[in-house]
Amino acid sequence: MTTYKHFWTRINADERGLNSLIRAIRVNLRPMCFFTIVLPMMLALIAGCGPRQPEQNVVTVVATPTADPAPVVVALPTDTPTPSPTPKPPIRQVTTGGCCVQPFWSPDSKQVRIIDKPAPDAPVGVYGVDLGEPPGEPFLALDLIGLYSNDLRLIAYPEGRDTIVEQLDNGERWVIPNQGQAVVFSPEGRRVAWEIEDIDGPFDQRRSDIYLSRYTGEDPVRVTTVYGGGLHGWLDEGRLLFSGRPSLDVRERTLTVLALTTNVAVDLVTAERIAGVAASPDGEWVAYFISFNEDPGRSGIWVQRTDGSDARRLDFWGAYQWRDDTRLLYIPMRQSPDVPFVIWEYDTASGQSRPVTDPATAPIQIANGDWRVSPDGRYVAYVNSADRNLWLVELEP
Repeated sequence: MTTYKHFWTRINADERGLNSLIRAIRVNLRPMCFFTIVLPMMLALIAGCGPRQPEQNVVTVVATPTADPAPVVVALPTDTPTPSPTPKPPIRQVTTGGCCVQPFWSPDSKQVRIIDKPAPDAPVGVYGVDLGEPPGEPFLALDLIGLYSNDLRLIAYPEGRDTIVEQLDNGERWVIPNQGQAVVFSPEGRRVAWEIEDIDGPFDQRRSDIYLSRYTGEDPVRVTTVYGGGLHGWLDEGRLLFSGRPSLDVRERTLTVLALTTNVAVDLVTAERIAGVAASPDGEWVAYFISFNEDPGRSGIWVQRTDGSDARRLDFWGAYQWRDDTRLLYIPMRQSPDVPFVIWEYDTASGQSRPVTDPATAPIQIANGDWRVSPDGRYVAYVNSADRNLWLVELEP
C-alpha cells in the first residue's frame, strides 16, 4: 500500500545476506558525504558579431530609358545564416547490462540509486550512478540498507524481531518497540510512526494499529485503529495521513489527516475503495483515486487540499507522482504499446495541464510503472522496457 512497506519487505526478503551485512557494519560509521557533480544540462547558444559591420555592396541595375521609364531596381546581398547548434536530446541511458529495478534518488538529485549486488564478490548495498555524461559505472553510495531520515542522519532497519534506529555519525542505536515493523521518519527526523497490521483474514477486515514515538523509541503511543487500511505517512512534523474503516460495521473507508498537537482529525474523502494516496512534498495537497464507485461520477483520480477543501476530479487515468508542492506529473494510458509514453503535468494553481515530454525527442518506454521523479523536479528516472536499463529524461521546466 505504501512505498516504505514494499522497501521494508525487500530488506527482510533479500536472500543475499542483508541481515548479516547489517550486523557486520561497525558502529563507528563515518559521516556520509556526497560527490558534487556539475550537471551540464544546457548547450550555450553561440552568437557572434565582429567589431564593426562590413560595408554592404550595392548593385544598381538601370533599365533602358523609355517614354515611361521603369523604376530603378536595387539588389542587396543577403548574409548566409549560421547553422543553429544541434539541441541535446532530453533522454539518455544511465546504466547498462539490464541491471536495475526500483530506482530512487539521492536527496540532492545528483544520483540515481538502486539496491544491488553487482558482482558475486561485491557487497549488497545502495549503489549510485552520477548524472554526468557519459554516465559512470554504479558505485557503492551507502553500505547500510534501510530507511533513512531526510537529512541522512538516522537509519532504521530490521534486526531479528526488532527495529533498530541508528545514528550514523556515532553508531548509537535504539530499539523501537514495534515488533520489527517498518517505521517512517517525520520530516525533521524527530519522531517515527509505524503500523502493526493483522496478517490473517481478508484485507478489508484486517486491523491496523497506528503508533508513533520519538526516534529513540521513547514515549510510544497508539494514535488510532483502522480496518482495511493503514498509515500513508507524514504530511509535516505535526500531521499524519492514514485511511481505513473506523470499524467492521462500516463499509466505506475514510482518508484522514490527524493533527497531533490538537488531536483534531480532518476527513478528506469517504468511499469504499480509495487507493494511490500520494501527498505533495509540503503536505498541503494529496492525490488519490476512487475506483468502482456506485456513483460513476466519483470514480477517477482526485487532488485535494489536506485541510479538506478544494477537491478536484481530474480528466485523465494513469500513473502519477508529485513534481513539487503544486504540480502533479502523470502518464496517461496509451492506446497501443507501440506508442511512447508522454509525461504530463497538472498545475493545481492554474488548474491546467500540459505535456512536459515530447515523444518525438523523448520516446519513453517504461517497464511495470517503474519511474521516479527527482526531488528537484527536473528529471525522471525509469526502467526502459526495451532493454531493462535505467534511463533518464529531462522534463520541460
